[in-house]
Amino acid sequence: MNYLAGIVLLMAACLVQADDARSWLDRMSHALKELNYQGVLIYGDARRWETMSFSHAVHDDTEYEKLIHLTGEPREVIRRGHAVSCTHPGDHVVRLSPSSSNPLAAEFARQHGDIEGWYQLALGPQERIAGRAAQVVRVIPKDNHRFGYDLWLDVDTALLLRSDLVRQDGVVLERLQFADIDIGIALPREHFSAQQQRHHMARHLKESAAAPTQASVNWSPTWLPAGFMPSAGGDDHHPGHLSTVMYTDGMAAFSVFVDHQADVDVPSMRQQWGATSAVVRHVEHSGERYRITVVGEVPMATAEKIAASMRGPWSVGDQP
Repeated sequence: MNYLAGIVLLMAACLVQADDARSWLDRMSHALKELNYQGVLIYGDARRWETMSFSHAVHDDTEYEKLIHLTGEPREVIRRGHAVSCTHPGDHVVRLSPSSSNPLAAEFARQHGDIEGWYQLALGPQERIAGRAAQVVRVIPKDNHRFGYDLWLDVDTALLLRSDLVRQDGVVLERLQFADIDIGIALPREHFSAQQQRHHMARHLKESAAAPTQASVNWSPTWLPAGFMPSAGGDDHHPGHLSTVMYTDGMAAFSVFVDHQADVDVPSMRQQWGATSAVVRHVEHSGERYRITVVGEVPMATAEKIAASMRGPWSVGDQP
């Protein structure tokens, strides 16, 4: 009886901890979008490290962001609501999506949905990041089709101070961390003005997606890891692509592109950069060649299986 009671108490403690961890994630999502903060970010993997200055503020319910690359090619990205602008060397135009400016929100400002179905949530110890007390939250995958996350959230505000993207064997694939940060500071609108000296400015407002063609509708994977669904507005149908869809499970994300194969014979490929896997394969049907590309933060084997499962607008019996 004592043994069974111990098991019951342990299970209850795990459930309480998961609820607490989920609460931290929900607070983090709000903090990323609602707080004013400014700091220096360090981002990298085993091959490279980059340093960036990042600012975020809210004015009249509109988010303002400013990202300045302090290493490598000089670049500055500014977002005001849905309008995104970029300054950079040269005179060519850069088109950006509204999420391009915030490396934090790129992963963790999504709606997390029912992520407990695909991840185990747990609280770790408290540590110090950028001179602030931080609560560790662990997001542990329940299968081999996604990576895990270790997150360090500011104890006072739940703002994300550091994130490690972790392979199942514990190897850290990517790290994003504030080296210095000020939270709750006043950042006037003028702070988010662009410096245009010797740089070309290009602005891209998010356009309404073009109506998908019949081919776009019929291109779809026959296999996806459990929990991955098309994201809101995920079918962007970019010109030149038969289909462009982003899938997310609330934490991880990947995109699938399908387009006509050019006359140039480009070989299939598989490549991994840190946590990002990229797979390109070709399909031929009725004399037409198609290129399928899967890119995202999933294991290579997962990306390959998704690419191999893609089916076009022909009948099932005609599948290659």
